[in-house]
Amino acid sequence: MSHSVLPTRRGDISLPQFVPDATRAVVRGLPTGALPRTGVETILVSTAHLMSQPGTSVVRALGGVHGFMGWTGPVISDSGGFQAFSLLTGQKGLATVSDAGLSYRFSPKQRFRDLTPKSCIETQLHLGADVVYCLDYCTHPLAPDAEQEKSVALTIRWAAECRAVFDRLVADTPVEQRPKLFAVVQGGQRADLRARCADALVDLGFDGYGFGGYPVAAGQLVAEVELTARLLPPGSVLHGLGIGTPESLVAAWRSGYTIFDCTLPTRNARRGVLYTSMDTANLDGDGRVSRIARMSDEKWVRAPGPVDPDCDCELCTGYSAGYLAHLFRVEDSLAHTLASAHNLRFYTRLTAALRGHPAGALPRAVR
Repeated sequence: MSHSVLPTRRGDISLPQFVPDATRAVVRGLPTGALPRTGVETILVSTAHLMSQPGTSVVRALGGVHGFMGWTGPVISDSGGFQAFSLLTGQKGLATVSDAGLSYRFSPKQRFRDLTPKSCIETQLHLGADVVYCLDYCTHPLAPDAEQEKSVALTIRWAAECRAVFDRLVADTPVEQRPKLFAVVQGGQRADLRARCADALVDLGFDGYGFGGYPVAAGQLVAEVELTARLLPPGSVLHGLGIGTPESLVAAWRSGYTIFDCTLPTRNARRGVLYTSMDTANLDGDGRVSRIARMSDEKWVRAPGPVDPDCDCELCTGYSAGYLAHLFRVEDSLAHTLASAHNLRFYTRLTAALRGHPAGALPRAVR
């Protein structure tokens, strides 16, 4: 069955697509060369983290993100807005926000680095990303109305400035060789602010849109995820930023999102938590589409078969569940590698199942 794609200068991104977080130019636990074997087509890197370490100039000198980490597929870079928000709400003195942009540092021992609309776009282009994001101002969903209104006003203003900077910098580049430019819809829990932000961003015109803010509360997608999808034109490419569990991914897909990223698969893998037993019969409903296997459970110690008999990853086709449980008990790093490969393969198998679903990518198709 045919499916939608997002064309980029380094190849088409099949939609829907799960994109693992290579925050610091590495998908933790896996060498870059192992990613294609898991079915991964695209990765996401952190602008703020790479600016901080090893520095944009280093990454650029070593061939951009692609040459730096040996990756040939498409790369998405975030704006750094969410990282700055995390620092703003954490230890005091690590981040500030002004009308001009965001300043941040990951440690009191580091110098501040500035993210303005201009530097945000320039940095992502220097990194060599194929999908770049406009700078946005993320807030806590329970922040006061005045803060949410400021967030939307700055997000719109910065998006307009990013659009202008981007257009100027790529003006001499053939259209097919230009990165895609995405923007983030903010607004917290207020529907009117979400609508204001979405309308303004659509008027500016972008190649795709991301959900801004906290997508999950109490283990469930917040209502603003579906609302944001309904506020954007049919055919828009929608990125569910930070949407990670298999059940949340499927629910967001039903609302119209087709790109997802999260650290959850590899983070859980390092903890010995694996996704198994994919149930594609629940793609249309609210039931579970996965089960959890915890390698710390005693039942796995003597398990002779694979963790998931239906999986074709390196772990499940080459090793017993008992062997993986042993690797975790002796704290060998191979446990993290095999478990991470398995979890990523679960996600790419899941998105492949969605691409083959009779309903297609509900309810939108890429323009």
